[in-house]
Amino acid sequence: MKKILLLSSFLSLYLHAQNLDILSKEKKQLRSLDKKIIKQDHEKSKNQWISPININSNINRSHSFSDESDKLNKTVSLGFTQSIYESGGIEFTIKYANEKLQSDFLNWQNENNQILQTVYETLLQIKKINKQLEQSDYELKNKEIELILKKIQYENGKSDIIELNNAIMAKNNQYKQNVNLKNSLKKQKLILEKYTKLKYQEIKLIDFSNINKSDYIKKNIQLLYEDSLSNLASTSYKKQKASYLPKVTLSTNLSYSENEDLISNNRDDNNSGSIGLSLSMPLYDINKKATLEKLRLESLKQKVNLIDLKNQIKKEFDETLTKIQTYKNYNKIINENIELYDDLIQINQVSSQAGMSSKYDLEILKNTKKINEYDLVINNIDMQLEYAKLYFQIKANN
Repeated sequence: MKKILLLSSFLSLYLHAQNLDILSKEKKQLRSLDKKIIKQDHEKSKNQWISPININSNINRSHSFSDESDKLNKTVSLGFTQSIYESGGIEFTIKYANEKLQSDFLNWQNENNQILQTVYETLLQIKKINKQLEQSDYELKNKEIELILKKIQYENGKSDIIELNNAIMAKNNQYKQNVNLKNSLKKQKLILEKYTKLKYQEIKLIDFSNINKSDYIKKNIQLLYEDSLSNLASTSYKKQKASYLPKVTLSTNLSYSENEDLISNNRDDNNSGSIGLSLSMPLYDINKKATLEKLRLESLKQKVNLIDLKNQIKKEFDETLTKIQTYKNYNKIINENIELYDDLIQINQVSSQAGMSSKYDLEILKNTKKINEYDLVINNIDMQLEYAKLYFQIKANN
């Protein structure tokens, strides 16, 4: 089956729409439909200020019982009433529609990022659990050796039943850990199946580590979305304010009427047209002050929210880097331990050949070294999980 190769060398290669190709057909279709809905909503909103053209028709028949008259009247009219000037209101309506499109599209992109984040974090978890299972095999080997040694010590009177029982329990607990890891692996695979038909082996993991603070803040999709909401709130206030100012409306009407006397068979046709301008302005609205003040405060709140969120995101970036640095410090210690185990293994091989140490000692040292090597790999995966939290907060370059 064709593998999906997703490469990331630097920030300019952040997520784009094609990344959604890893999703199932249904998921991709849902995302596509949501995008189309956003576009259609924009088309509707930006033309909301344009009035419809109306057509009216009427048929009326009148009959008088006091005198002999029977008349039939037919009329058809075509009318159009359009606001042509609203003291900036029309411009603000169009601007609001365009800003809402940007805001909705940012939200759509953020939802895409969240879906992809779930997919790739699940892939990392699967990779991590597989490594933990491999590591657990070496830990189990050590537990088995420790149990053998405790049995020998117990039989020779050098250990009591409590120590032997502890060794048995330690081995059993290691078995349980293996079972739990296998169950966790199944759960992660089921999560992945909710989003894609591809197997985890068919999706290549992205390197998430190429992120710097400046780009993270500049392209942070949450900040961009919050900024768009701030613009929306400001435009909404200006739009409402303009609704209390003078407004000019153009009216046109074309009509045709036909009057027919059914008794005399006389018919009279009439065509007419009209065009006019009207000026209107609200003189008093009891809710004007409260309405405008509410919108002004909402606009101010969005600006404060933006500043507050920016501060939070900076701190979250620093917190994540602190966690990553902790894993790096762990790895430094682990590497030192591995070097120490290399020396001990070399010494033990010599003493084992001379009959001065047990073969079990050498096996435990080799297994423990492997366990430490797996710790390095697992810590690197944990670092990628932390980087992924930052990576998927960045807006795609479309």
